[in-house]
Amino acid sequence: MAFTNNILVCTPLECETEEEMVGSMEIAKAEGADLVELCVDSMSFSHISEVKKLIQRRTLPAIVSYRLKSSRTSGKGDNKFLCLQVLRLALEVDVEFVEMDYEVASDITGMAECLYGRVNSRIIVSSYVNGGKPSTEKLGHLIACMQSTGADVIKLVIDVDYITDLAPVFQMLTHCQVPLIVIAAGSRGLISQLLGPKFGGFLVYGSLECKSIPGLPTILSIKHIYKLEHLNADTKVFGLISNPVGHSKGPILHNPAFRHTGYNGIYVPMLVDDIKDFFQTYTGTDFAGFRYAYDRRQRSLSS
Repeated sequence: MAFTNNILVCTPLECETEEEMVGSMEIAKAEGADLVELCVDSMSFSHISEVKKLIQRRTLPAIVSYRLKSSRTSGKGDNKFLCLQVLRLALEVDVEFVEMDYEVASDITGMAECLYGRVNSRIIVSSYVNGGKPSTEKLGHLIACMQSTGADVIKLVIDVDYITDLAPVFQMLTHCQVPLIVIAAGSRGLISQLLGPKFGGFLVYGSLECKSIPGLPTILSIKHIYKLEHLNADTKVFGLISNPVGHSKGPILHNPAFRHTGYNGIYVPMLVDDIKDFFQTYTGTDFAGFRYAYDRRQRSLSS
């Protein structure tokens, strides 16, 4: 299955059964997704052949993933053995992308033969980054280690406490020598998807309209409000700075206006806890203008 868009929109699907996966895939396709991530660790299946059948029934290009450590896999017995089974199967049936944890990809005895024996499948190696504010040095070192596994694409899932924690992430997207995907969890991480294409992200994640995911825009908002396919390195960033910020109607008003006038800009909601820290962090001309809206009763905010 070939891609027709420069900016790929991927929808993660977490379903218990094959039929639910296929049904959700059809919804994602109808809403405009370019590919789906089949999170196989979310499924209940009695035999690996059920996973093979699911992959063969896909109606969109797919990423097949199996999280080695997640709340969904804690009670599945020999989890690593099952993980390897699923990933090897995905490579054997030549799915478009196979995503594996860094821990799995660096296991020479477990995956090396499959990695180098694949035909068309591209390998995404992912890592969960937590434990303090990310830095360019820390992220750069991790990416270099992950790249040494033979990965075609690197994926980082990052916990951020503040929106300013994303600054080094945007630097990595701009300068990384391999395709890079970044997901920052929660409302403070939303701009990691909305601005990802501007800084060179490989793809963006969007949720189904009926299954919203914290920190992810919906597919429909990506396609019809933000139209991320128009973003490039010269795009100017505008937005509402507030806490909370989910109520903002600004994106619905300003983004169509930018496109109508031919202006290369995007308007995004930004959940900011410390206004002073925000402006000290995002000092470049890329961040061009903001509307400031805070409840005066929020004493924790710096002015």
